[in-house]
This record gives sequence, structure tokens and C-alpha cells, in this order.
Amino acid sequence: MTQAERQQANEAAIRKMTEAFNSGNTKIVDGLVKRRGNIEKTPLPGTTKDRLGLKLKIQHLRSAFPDGRFTIEEMTSEGDKVTFRWRMEGTQKGAWLGVAATNQKTSFTGTDVVTFQDGLMVEHESLDAKGGMLEVFAAQSVEQDEEE
Repeated sequence: MTQAERQQANEAAIRKMTEAFNSGNTKIVDGLVKRRGNIEKTPLPGTTKDRLGLKLKIQHLRSAFPDGRFTIEEMTSEGDKVTFRWRMEGTQKGAWLGVAATNQKTSFTGTDVVTFQDGLMVEHESLDAKGGMLEVFAAQSVEQDEEE
């Protein structure tokens, strides 16, 4: 497989992982992520750094945002790394990052870097998503307080 073909396969894996987040089908993760070891450099509270932690992240997101939809806005590959910017839009129907359900539509973006080895994801880092999400929820919380 050429370098260009590996990069295309890695980008296809990112799109497939996006399907897992959009559908809640955590079985997709099994075919995309290495079986053992730490993968998540930035795990969510209450999750782990391994493949199970990634599945838990998907479950937590689907629970908090049942209609949540991730879209990839931009993606680039170099070597075994894929960097992509995404947007999530959905209605917060459950608790998320310590914020109770708001029943409001929300949108946030993030930039992630994924490293691949032998066709599997071996490392995932969210560069700015948590801060962006927390800012969105803090702003919504202030808006709700002002309305009450």
C-alpha cells in the first residue's frame, strides 16, 4: 500500500468513526481502534483512556444529545496522522460535563488528531473541543439563569 493509499484509508476510518458517534453503534469502534492500551490522550471525566473509554464517550454523548450529529468540516493527513475539524449539533436532553439537560439546541466544534498504526487508531487527542464545549455550556447556563 502506498503512502497516499494509507492516508486515504486513515481518512475513511475517521469518517467511519464519525458514523459511530452519529449512530451510537459502538461496535464500529472494534474494527477501527487497537484492542489494548491507552488511546485517548484527553478522556472525558468518567471514562478511560482505552478503547472502552472511547465507547463510553460515544454512549455519554448519545445519552446527552440523542439527536446529536457530527460533521467533518475539514480533514488533512500527513504520514500516519489525520487532523480534522468537526462540528456537533444537537439538543441537550441529558447531563453533559456536569451541566444538567437544557433541552436546547446547541452546536460546538473541535479539532482532533488521530495517529494510526497498521490501519488502526492508536492515539486520539482532542485539541480544543473540551474548552469549546465548556464555553458553550457556560454561556447557556448564564442565559438560563437570566431567563428565570
